[in-house]
Amino acid sequence: MLLRGWLRLATVAIVGCIDASAGWSQVVSPGTPSPTVGQAVVSDFKYLANNLEADGEDILTAPLHLDAAGAMFRNPRFYWILGGAGAVFGGSFALDYTMRMNLKNMGSNTANALQYASYSSVITATGLLYGYGLYSGDERARHYALTAGEGAGLAVLLDLGIKAAFGRLRPYQAPHDHNAFFRGGASFVSGDVAPMFALAAGVSEYYDNRWDVALPIYSLALLDGFGRMGNDAHWFSDVVGGALLGVGTTELFLYLHRQHERHPWRFRVFPVAPAVPMDSTHRGLSPTGLTFAFYW
Repeated sequence: MLLRGWLRLATVAIVGCIDASAGWSQVVSPGTPSPTVGQAVVSDFKYLANNLEADGEDILTAPLHLDAAGAMFRNPRFYWILGGAGAVFGGSFALDYTMRMNLKNMGSNTANALQYASYSSVITATGLLYGYGLYSGDERARHYALTAGEGAGLAVLLDLGIKAAFGRLRPYQAPHDHNAFFRGGASFVSGDVAPMFALAAGVSEYYDNRWDVALPIYSLALLDGFGRMGNDAHWFSDVVGGALLGVGTTELFLYLHRQHERHPWRFRVFPVAPAVPMDSTHRGLSPTGLTFAFYW
């Protein structure tokens, strides 16, 4: 039953994750008609393709630009964030046994219902954000929804590597030892929770992390973690680790995409013409004559 529900939700996710608008950022000149839904979707596909290529390039070449990390290490905010994440994870590790004793006997039906509620609500919220962007012509809404989808995808891939590296046994495999790392297990971190928090981060960031949006969307994502613990499949620290991973991947892509917009001269899969300046009567001021363009 849960599998059928997940397949239905995956369909919603596909509709909600056809990534946001053309080039790095499509600039609409004054007086230009709003794009149709079809044009917006095509523009979003180009935006996604351009950013996927640039994201991969940035991540793969990061070791060649370690000198640029100096500014980050000199920023006190970096240490506040790092310290906060460490404190949250450390606290969750200390609560592993307490949380397990309170949640492991909730019953599989209740646990599965919590997971289903989390999947359906968070994925639907992300899809609605994208749909709102299409309806209202809000390019930023579409970009954030699609970037969240990209973050969720990376979180799933990274989770596979983290599970293999740490090999932590699940609670039902080692009920009295939450230190059971490097034993060929697959508990740390939660691969279900990570993409839910990645999607939730995109929705929350679009609304500038307002408490009336952030609190409910992250709470809904956390329901999945409670469901997984109710099925005795994860320790609390697995859930918190997955949450930090998911939020981190979406925040990384939001940052990278802002950098891409600031460097429009970089290689793009789909070249985008710059906005044409307009005069007071909204007539284009682009020069006439012979133009050469190269498409790779």
